[in-house]
Amino acid sequence: MSYSRILVSFVLISLLWATYPMAHAQDGGQFSQAMQPEFQQDIAAFPDIPQITITASLDITDQQATITGNMEVLYTNVSPDTLSEIVFRLYPNYPSYGGQASVSNVLVNGTTVTPKLDPTVSIISILLPTPLLPSEQTLVTIDFTSTVFAEQTVLYAQYSYLGGNLALPNFFPLLSVYETGVGWWRNVAHPQGDAVYSATANFDVTLTAPAKWVLITSGTRIASTDNADQTRTHHYVAPLMRDFALMASTQYETVSGEQDGIAIDVHYFSGGDEAANTALRFAEDAVRIFNAHFGEYPFAELDVVETRTVAGGIEYPGLVVVQSESWNTQDLYLEIVTVHEVAHQWWYSLVGNDQTRDPWLDESLAQYATVLYFGEVYGPDFQQEFFDSYTDSWQNFSTENGDRVIGLTPSDYEGAAYFSFVYAKGPLFFKFLADTYGQAALIQGLNAYFIAYRYQIATPTDLQSVLEASWEQELDEVFLEWVGQSN
Repeated sequence: MSYSRILVSFVLISLLWATYPMAHAQDGGQFSQAMQPEFQQDIAAFPDIPQITITASLDITDQQATITGNMEVLYTNVSPDTLSEIVFRLYPNYPSYGGQASVSNVLVNGTTVTPKLDPTVSIISILLPTPLLPSEQTLVTIDFTSTVFAEQTVLYAQYSYLGGNLALPNFFPLLSVYETGVGWWRNVAHPQGDAVYSATANFDVTLTAPAKWVLITSGTRIASTDNADQTRTHHYVAPLMRDFALMASTQYETVSGEQDGIAIDVHYFSGGDEAANTALRFAEDAVRIFNAHFGEYPFAELDVVETRTVAGGIEYPGLVVVQSESWNTQDLYLEIVTVHEVAHQWWYSLVGNDQTRDPWLDESLAQYATVLYFGEVYGPDFQQEFFDSYTDSWQNFSTENGDRVIGLTPSDYEGAAYFSFVYAKGPLFFKFLADTYGQAALIQGLNAYFIAYRYQIATPTDLQSVLEASWEQELDEVFLEWVGQSN
């Protein structure tokens, strides 16, 4: 329906627009089903985050899988800047993703607009017919199609169709991040590490797929309906999450547990029962420890999913994946990967950051949290072995290649340097803080950081400021030495 044919006067435009955003507002009652009871009020505390509604269908053949859908984004300009455009990202078009994605029928407040694509076809700039003033809302509607091709492995195979398993994160046009005074985030480099930088939103997603396929997503499924054509329609809500991920397979089985009132589900390929139960125990212990140390996980559930990724594991809001090759109950690596990815629910999902600019801020902290877990579960000697291994990795690499700070971008680290500095030296920075100011003080400071920036985006400056306030200490020299930047 074209609103341009209906709105025949400025007065009528104003009247309709006054009610139009409200008509597309999402149901807070539905969203509450995805939150723990004591955190349901958080939804109302963030009324101006993007409201994203997706309706899509998944078509699967032996050669490819395609998602076709429509997305509505009710966007509020929370910056003091007047916006002339809104930017979305098409991650499947990244060379490191190896898929294809396109958009059509783009409307702003019911008016058709022509989006502008960058040379990589991964950045969509939507020029607004009328500039968006601070505190104003606009409704963007986009039709999209995303495709993944069978048995093609690119980089980490994070977006893939391998062995009958679909991994489809970022399958829809994902809203970019607007930084006040800087503009929309447009980085397209992805040589290694994480590609996505996004802000917290409320997602209301309806997906129709072949009934025999088991779908695992961020958030909570609140309804499921069987259709006459052998498909099944699922309705999901994912409030206060910065992304919405989808995994699917005909082979998934599930084992379920609970920790601190949180439903924890492990989804695994047939035959992996023993490992699934072991992974469930790892996840339960990790949630218990991180809840106690950093602050409570607010969502109603957490999913751990076996996939064909060639990375050890990958984090998404409310969902983590672990590679099939690690699905071995006798392998310590399964425990390391599971715990590290669960730690990302605190450091990346809940407290967000630009992973393409400051990967240490979530990766090094998740790595340190993993070592804390091993200390809690297996004792201080076992914990020290991890720190010793990180010291060896960092110092051995530095001896041959030179030392570096941990606060560089992934593009600034070549090959093994990324692991040596972000994953090895990085957690040692937090150990240095614990040794210098006391581990209890560090945990207290990280808890304050979590509370201050939960559901938001933090920077290294923010972390330093919180720690300084918590300890009443000036940390410029420490941050300059280890991170390479300070307040």
